[in-house]
Amino acid sequence: MAGGSPDGVRWDFTVSFVEADRGWADWLVWQLQDAGVRAIAEPPLAPAAGEDAAPALAAATGHAEHVLVVLSDDYLAAVGAAADTLDDAAAGRLVAVRVADCRRPGRFSRVVSFDLFGLERPVAREWLRRQLAVLRAEPAAAGAAAPPATTPPAAEAPPAAVPAVAAVVPAQAGEDGVEVLAELAGFPSPVRAVVFPATGGLLVTGAQDGKVRLFDLAKPARPTTMVEIEYGARYSQEWVRDLATSADGTRLAVVGDAMQVAVWDLADPAAPELVFSERGHKHYIRAVALSPDASVVATGGQDKAVALWNARRSGRQSVLAVLTDHRKGVRSVAFSPDGRRLASGGDDKTVILWDVADPGHPTRTATIAAHRDTVHAVRFVTPTLLATAGADRTARLWDITSPAHPEPVAELTGHRKAVTALAVTADATRVATGAADSTVALWDVTSPGRPNRLAALSSGYGAVNGLAFSRDGALLAAACAGKTAVLWSIGARLASTAG
Repeated sequence: MAGGSPDGVRWDFTVSFVEADRGWADWLVWQLQDAGVRAIAEPPLAPAAGEDAAPALAAATGHAEHVLVVLSDDYLAAVGAAADTLDDAAAGRLVAVRVADCRRPGRFSRVVSFDLFGLERPVAREWLRRQLAVLRAEPAAAGAAAPPATTPPAAEAPPAAVPAVAAVVPAQAGEDGVEVLAELAGFPSPVRAVVFPATGGLLVTGAQDGKVRLFDLAKPARPTTMVEIEYGARYSQEWVRDLATSADGTRLAVVGDAMQVAVWDLADPAAPELVFSERGHKHYIRAVALSPDASVVATGGQDKAVALWNARRSGRQSVLAVLTDHRKGVRSVAFSPDGRRLASGGDDKTVILWDVADPGHPTRTATIAAHRDTVHAVRFVTPTLLATAGADRTARLWDITSPAHPEPVAELTGHRKAVTALAVTADATRVATGAADSTVALWDVTSPGRPNRLAALSSGYGAVNGLAFSRDGALLAAACAGKTAVLWSIGARLASTAG
């Protein structure tokens, strides 16, 4: 796999490494070639004592669009300050791939950098491909300024007020009594989740650029960005997957591809405070829920596990239970309004109900064959009524009065693609469903056995990844794959009566 570049051949990528990291170099080349790009590993960079490594490194930059430097302490010991001798054009082709938790001195602190150490191989593979997409979309240009390096971890970078990052589209005439108040367009990546803290006046979004944004809704038709929270620490890799807020609106939970569970205190939304941060899942965390009093955090991961955390502890003592009954990845978790039950659903097409009255000793009460395909979302409407959404283009309501014997109540149909998101009003009279076909439906579930569709909306921005109602039911927000969050005002005729 190793070898120099033949004359006349210009590679998309070359991999610069030292012998101690040959395994990583070969793996990188295999992954790059499997992704359909031309890649080769340079001969091991291991100059003799006192020999200048700069010519070898410069040669690598001369016949490739990008040079992936397998960065480790061994590499730094061999290279020394050789990278600092490169001109700007050559240095602009370097990409530091850290395979160990090492420093990034000199030039390496200013080039694109991402990390692969400490990851399961499937996760490392996907993150490499994400970064590859970024690099290929923005090829190195001679003399161009280097893109930003690894973002600092959230715990080390307190949030600060920032200028608006999303362009607000003026309000538009709506459908069926629903008005489009604002379209927050201009996010740098797809929006994955939205929530309204119960304290009011605030909309929170989570996106694939690893940022959580808090918007001031003092003027709902003109939301303004208050704060950005950084989630994760790896350049353009750690998506925010899900958000959850406590019943009183003072806590915000964030999960995603950093495999980190983070809880922020929103008592002062202009200056959120990180109060809980733990890791434990072995793959992406796709789902999060907070118990009504915010003392327990539930998470669901691509590692098939549902974890319960005591948000008032830290370290190993924070893990209350790990539930491994799902056969495939978990995509959604939800607490009942009274906090005594938990529902989880995922890629195994099932929804599992749990008794979590004692969260340290949860028990499974039932497994529901809920859908014919992936379960994308679960939400409790009331303590005894559960809503589920599936890739079979259907949402369903379930009577769980008897936790061991759930009964189907009704189907919510009409979407043309997978139903990917659910939201429920605080007074349990309205349910919103969102789908991969870019549509949102608003349902009256006052009589659960006879749900009535009140409105059919089009987000206009691709798949709907998440939905949320404000506490009074007057606002509905959608997180969209088209790098946009849409905010609707529910007409008086359709609004719920939550106080």
